[in-house]
Amino acid sequence: MTEPVSKPYRVAIIGGGRMGGLLEDEQPPNTFRKPHGHFAAYSAVDETEVVAVAGRRPGRLKMFTERFGIANTYLDYREMIEKEKPEIVSVTTQSRYRAEAILFAIEHGVRGIYAEKALCASLAEADAIAAACRSKGVAFNFGAERRYHDGYVRLRQAIERGDIGRPQFAFTFWCTDLMKHHSHSFDTVAMLLGDPAPVWAEGRLVEPGDPLDPGETRMGPREGDEMTRQPLPVPAYDPEGHCFVPPEGTRYAEPVLEFARVGYADGSESVFVPRLGATEFEVHGDQGRVCAWDDGADFRVRRRAEGGWEEEVIRPRGESPTVVIIREIVRELETGQRTSGNIDRTLQAAEAEFAVACSHLRGGARLSVPVEDRSLRIPGH
Repeated sequence: MTEPVSKPYRVAIIGGGRMGGLLEDEQPPNTFRKPHGHFAAYSAVDETEVVAVAGRRPGRLKMFTERFGIANTYLDYREMIEKEKPEIVSVTTQSRYRAEAILFAIEHGVRGIYAEKALCASLAEADAIAAACRSKGVAFNFGAERRYHDGYVRLRQAIERGDIGRPQFAFTFWCTDLMKHHSHSFDTVAMLLGDPAPVWAEGRLVEPGDPLDPGETRMGPREGDEMTRQPLPVPAYDPEGHCFVPPEGTRYAEPVLEFARVGYADGSESVFVPRLGATEFEVHGDQGRVCAWDDGADFRVRRRAEGGWEEEVIRPRGESPTVVIIREIVRELETGQRTSGNIDRTLQAAEAEFAVACSHLRGGARLSVPVEDRSLRIPGH
């Protein structure tokens, strides 16, 4: 058993938006995922103390001060890190800015990083983040929250016990963008399967005019001091720049996933089905299956038994995923035990995501992972 921390770790948050903290009042009280935003979750962990918050908009920072009482705010995260010398930094910016902020923090002595998803805008950036974390021994944890959610953790434990026999296929049912939101699902299916290394991927993205093209109905992130949302049509690919480009009038290029498959070193596969409605996951084995239905409202283990089937309903318990993420960073700083969402596991999920995008550009061809192309850029939100 480790000794209690003598004084709280100094924490700084980069990003004055929803995940940084402002989404806390969007959810009903006493829901399992609360505290959900970074600021509230750090406040729930005695070993951490948020000493400063940086954002690009004074109005958003004013919201932080009014909601959480923190007056020490910055418009430049570099100045914040240099002056405050935090030990842990949360990076909640848009993904196109995330690599720069993570690398700056590591270069300036930060010992722990909590990064939101997607990890970054290219595999070249992901490689740089991974190299920096490894060389400096940084405790890294990724914000794909289902990995730390008790319901999903217990599904993985059931699979590890052999409750469903040999896991064969993991399914994600979700129609959403490849990077921002499917970062959750690429990480979740890998976690449920035991984090095997991806070895191949294939897939297609939604193009303008396709049946799944959301047109003007898909809304982008909340922006400005008014936290308003604008339509976010699917982006186009620019072959000259080898990147996806934001639609006219927007700042983000977030392609929507049409369909994908990922194969792993142990022979299992994950399949991503673009079904509209609640996000759901299933893992099918040769002796049963586990299910997370209705966006985590219903967890079940279905096992083959003598004379038929038996089913167990799981009810999540314990702390919110965001709190668990932070506790794991503290644990690594104190004991050296690596986090569940360490940089190596996060890089594997990013490899699979970008491999699907590269597959799309090659007509849906199956590609080996890791992919050779590290330069494709997807500047999402």
